[in-house]
Amino acid sequence: MRLTAVLAALVLSHHPPEGATDRHCEANARKIVHRFYPLRHCQRSNRTVIGFINVQSVRECADYARDKQGLAFNFAPVKRNNTNWYDVVREREQNQSTVSSWKPAPPRVASFGFEDFYNCHVLDCPEYRNLSTIVNDTRFDYYTLYARLLPASNATCIPSIGMFLFDDTKLNYSNAYNVCVSAGGSLAHIASDARTFQLSKYIASLPEMNYTTNNSTDTTSAIEPLYYVGLNETVKNRFFTSADERLDCFRFRAWAPGHPAYV
Repeated sequence: MRLTAVLAALVLSHHPPEGATDRHCEANARKIVHRFYPLRHCQRSNRTVIGFINVQSVRECADYARDKQGLAFNFAPVKRNNTNWYDVVREREQNQSTVSSWKPAPPRVASFGFEDFYNCHVLDCPEYRNLSTIVNDTRFDYYTLYARLLPASNATCIPSIGMFLFDDTKLNYSNAYNVCVSAGGSLAHIASDARTFQLSKYIASLPEMNYTTNNSTDTTSAIEPLYYVGLNETVKNRFFTSADERLDCFRFRAWAPGHPAYV
């Protein structure tokens, strides 16, 4: 039987349910803080912005990014000059002049973008390893949840959910878990409706593979592929996600009768 593993570096959504475990779930949620790390100084990402706001500090911007389920953000410190000096230099090079007192002409209002009015931009996806959409902008710094280990070039971003790698190698659960850890991630969990829907769509978009086996009568039959998910029964009859969140702290339930269960 062919088993596949999907890895994720991060879990972002947490929704405590109603009931007796509310207090415990809320306490656990406060312990889980997704940290953003500075990756680029005087640069910003041009990836899709899902929210923008004016804030006084990088901490406020990070809190806003968490609320918006962002994976990265651009932040312009309040005390930093509001001129992008890269644009000034570029304009000066394009308009060589012998007049020593040359000053750049102010931009037309029509040329302004939201980056000229808001100093915190929340991004739905982070930069990948080649940083292909980073642009020079002395007003901003770029922060990401994925700074210590940049996602590989073959990783896939599911907006506001996380970064994922797909591996169709035949492995048992322990080995699949270790492969994910060695890649800087963890087995993806599907404990929320958003993650279940988006990961299902992602898996459905992958190239179709030939999952077949020979049965005892020497006929070939197709096998429906199975996928490991990041749930661990570290306490008897109590499952935890790869971020050490209790499964019963999520409202979403889409398990078949008798599941979760061992494969």
